[in-house]
Amino acid sequence: MLSIVICSIDPQRARTVTDNIHATVGVEHEVIIIDNAKALGGMGAGYNAGAAKAQYDTICFMHDDVEFLTKDWGQCVLSHFKADAKLGLIGIAGSRYKSKTISGWWTNQPKADCCNIYQRLPTGKDRKFLLRPAGKNDVVVPVKCLDGVWLCTRKKIWQEFPFNTADLKGFHFYDLDLSLRISEVYTVAVVYDVDLLHFSNGNFGDEWVRGAIFFHEQVNKVPLPASLDTPAGHAELHVCKAWLQRLQIEKISWENRRLWVKAAKAMDFPSLWPTVAGFYFPYVEKAKMKLKAMIS
Repeated sequence: MLSIVICSIDPQRARTVTDNIHATVGVEHEVIIIDNAKALGGMGAGYNAGAAKAQYDTICFMHDDVEFLTKDWGQCVLSHFKADAKLGLIGIAGSRYKSKTISGWWTNQPKADCCNIYQRLPTGKDRKFLLRPAGKNDVVVPVKCLDGVWLCTRKKIWQEFPFNTADLKGFHFYDLDLSLRISEVYTVAVVYDVDLLHFSNGNFGDEWVRGAIFFHEQVNKVPLPASLDTPAGHAELHVCKAWLQRLQIEKISWENRRLWVKAAKAMDFPSLWPTVAGFYFPYVEKAKMKLKAMIS
């Protein structure tokens, strides 16, 4: 039996995802829609409000822009928790390594990253992102942190580790915070038997950047880096580089790019200086175009 909590301000999205859940979950369940998460104080506050209403012992927290592709996926969730008393939290994307340098869950390290999700691309096509470290062939693969698109836990564990509403009042990093804290006591894992289609590519703009810096510098209390394996050589440098490259294409202000480079200590790695220059590249090009227009 599952209690499914969704924060959504869009009635049509809420109806669509609820219908999909009813058609695919395959177990007794309830869907709890929280439509005022922003007024409550953010995603974590909305999820806490929904979990407080949950009548079942297993809770799923999920976004409203998804579609389940697996029939009877609720049975998979319940079987995982039944099989392992130490299992505390599961998701479909996460990593066995969480860097000290600021980042999301993704590290771009094949030995660490775990993912099983279909993503709707801007072209309208769906692409499966499947990441699995070599030798990790089980359906359940332990990790240190998870993405928040879909998270499932036991109600008693949520009561022990509620979402952090004192520090995280927005819509970012509630997932990293929750999964890192739970991973210190229980097993956190990515599961590979629930297929999910996600319609959003995420938002990594100014708000996310500021949230990332705030989380790493002022909120997180879990010692970092945290890893389930011996990390690859120069892991911190590689994660820093991967995120500089990933964020280069996003709409991020010059000031927030500067703050990211400073917080990530990217200039401490001389080999990253060209990557840092590339991180600033969109603004450099705009300046060149503006100067060219002025003198032409």
